[in-house]
Amino acid sequence: MRLFKLLSVGCLSLLSLAIHAQTLNGLYQVREPVASQAPDERNQATQRALETLVLRLTGDPKALQSPGLAEVRKDPQQIISQYGYDAGPPESLQVDFDPASTDRALRGAGLALWGSNRPAILGWWLNDSA
Repeated sequence: MRLFKLLSVGCLSLLSLAIHAQTLNGLYQVREPVASQAPDERNQATQRALETLVLRLTGDPKALQSPGLAEVRKDPQQIISQYGYDAGPPESLQVDFDPASTDRALRGAGLALWGSNRPAILGWWLNDSA
């Protein structure tokens, strides 16, 4: 009976973590520093922004190398809704990715995604057997 109570309290505490999820604003917005507004510099910054976004959404540093994302790597413009330059030091390129197109492309590539509601504290269970 004591074990049952302990397990119940443990499960309830884990469920309460879901209630305290935080919503991330600007999840699909990435800023990348640039040296100039030249087209080559913009293309390189757009590629870096895509890398940052894929890592942010999947949590997997190797996800961008997925064969299913080859088209997106070639032409990231297909999932970009808008971009612009911020003049502040240092100058940066702000890229706004379209959430629906981005999610569709990543899921089509077979990648698991984190949503915008994320727990403030991550917990996991480690079971070590002898």
